Amino acid sequence: MRFVSLFAGIGGFDLGLERAGHECIGQVEIDKHAQGVLTRHWPDVPRHDDVRTAVDWANRIGLVGRTDLVCGGFPCQDVSRAGKRAGLAGERSGLFWDALAFSTHVEAGWFVLENVPGLLSSNDGEDFGVVISAMADAGYRHIEWRVLDSQFFGVPQRRRRVFIVGRSTTNGGRQVFVEREGLRWNPETLYPQGQGSAGSSGRSVESLRDGPDATDGIATHTHTHTHRPIGTGHKPATVWT
Repeated sequence: MRFVSLFAGIGGFDLGLERAGHECIGQVEIDKHAQGVLTRHWPDVPRHDDVRTAVDWANRIGLVGRTDLVCGGFPCQDVSRAGKRAGLAGERSGLFWDALAFSTHVEAGWFVLENVPGLLSSNDGEDFGVVISAMADAGYRHIEWRVLDSQFFGVPQRRRRVFIVGRSTTNGGRQVFVEREGLRWNPETLYPQGQGSAGSSGRSVESLRDGPDATDGIATHTHTHTHRPIGTGHKPATVWT
């Protein structure tokens, strides 16, 4: 697949996707030092410096209709437990909306996001519900999320991040977040489900995991707009399905 990397940093998503056989056709990064790293390692990839104006850039270089996947770790400062938690209304984490607008504008069939686990509980889970429902309303009809911990993937540190994968079709695709049992890094054998990194959801694709702190889940968007809570035992976040 051909992908565009938003909030590219020094190319973490880019390197991983390329190693998996995909092609980077565009990068967006505002930090000058990070831009230098990207230029050194991806000298022939077009770059832009601001996600807020990236739609115009995509039009200029012909990304519309030839981008299969858009990925990015949008800023975490407003949803992190260490911050003031302005949520998606914040200036930085609110760039999620620009990322989503870009992905739909270039007609990408896949939209992949990364953020801190605090996104799950920001504004008592309501911000995460907004992310899921906004993606669904934008056409990403099958959405999965999971908290992954870098210590289980060859990195000597605990670094938990929530990954969200949306695709525009609900048929013909397999579940993204699956694990093989018995491997030494398999988090399901090391943590009870719902702690650390999540185990398999074990739920219908039309359901969501329990509560705003749920660490994995699957949602499928339908045409019936019913306001429904996510989970029990917490102040519920909401999504439209």
